[in-house]
Amino acid sequence: MEIARNVYRVAGPPYGTHENVYVIKGESNLVMVDTGIDEEELAVADENISYWGLKDYPISHVLVTHSHYDHCANAHILRKRGAKIVAGPSDAEGIELGDDRTASYAFTHKRKFAPCHVDLKVKDGDVINAAGLKIEAIHVPGYTRGSMFYKIVAEGKTILFTGDVVRVAFRQLNFLHAKLGWSGGMDYDREEYYRTLKKISNMEADILLPGHGALCMKEGWQILKNAYATARFQWYNQPTSKIETSSARAGSQ
Repeated sequence: MEIARNVYRVAGPPYGTHENVYVIKGESNLVMVDTGIDEEELAVADENISYWGLKDYPISHVLVTHSHYDHCANAHILRKRGAKIVAGPSDAEGIELGDDRTASYAFTHKRKFAPCHVDLKVKDGDVINAAGLKIEAIHVPGYTRGSMFYKIVAEGKTILFTGDVVRVAFRQLNFLHAKLGWSGGMDYDREEYYRTLKKISNMEADILLPGHGALCMKEGWQILKNAYATARFQWYNQPTSKIETSSARAGSQ
């Protein structure tokens, strides 16, 4: 699926896979965002890359949104093909060690996670120069310690790859709403996650490309605002001022 010029979804529910995988076409290479869960899903991505006439563009970088198994289990294969692996702080260490930060305990039906060296460990505000593209890394901790958004501008539109920090859900009358991430990760921190959701609620975004499920093709900023509102109502059910005071205390400890 071509989302915008040179931006494609090459795996995801329309193709029978559990999670979304994206590629961005650069000058002479591709940048992949997340990897899929196993070799079968990587084969789906490869097939779609070929379908869109991109098979002669090698993957130079793989941007991992977070360290959970279903988003980076194929990193070791892609690195052997020549790609550089990119991930955020702490999550990069989890990928290299293959420890419980990969949440492999939740995927017992799959093969053991294969640890993989991370070539570029990014922090908030870093600009990744890949395939002639400039991609901004935005640290969004809480869902995992090192969760990252990756931001590009294509055809004048701001596109955010959001991993599992913010997902998109259909509700009644087909309105799009935010869906928050799974809370079962070993380094999930709800207070930190809440502070992240507050931060991103003020971001500008046109298109949101999450790690699972539906995409948001316009006015993505509304989903970011809705994610913050969802957390307020689901987790705290109290006025914003009280929530923010509680979160500020947690952050000062």
